[in-house]
Amino acid sequence: MKKTFLTFLAIVLFSGCAVSDKSASNVLRSSDNKYIINSIPLGHKVRIVDFKSKFKGNLLFASVDVKNNDQKSYDLEYRFRWFDDTGFEVGSTPWLPLTLNAKELRSLQRIATTQKADTFKFYIREKQ
Repeated sequence: MKKTFLTFLAIVLFSGCAVSDKSASNVLRSSDNKYIINSIPLGHKVRIVDFKSKFKGNLLFASVDVKNNDQKSYDLEYRFRWFDDTGFEVGSTPWLPLTLNAKELRSLQRIATTQKADTFKFYIREKQ
């Protein structure tokens, strides 16, 4: 049976650190790189409050709960990237649109498209 290893931190602000990345400026990551918020100002307004995953048949199912802490709505984009048990990427979703209203909590869910997926990373950013 595949072993799912997701040691996701619940709040970027308490445990995250800023790092440089050639593909994006102002990237804020959790210390274990399980989720990435591509805008430091966004990281103070939107937070990851919970996550979970399980296997449905042989496919990994992931769920991430995102909360808007602000009084204004945000137009965002998010994606899931899927990794095998050795850490190699085996698939991803395209950037998907998300409008998160004031103080809204939303559960974002996806299922991997390959049986090779063992873990995932979740990314969220302001709409590009």
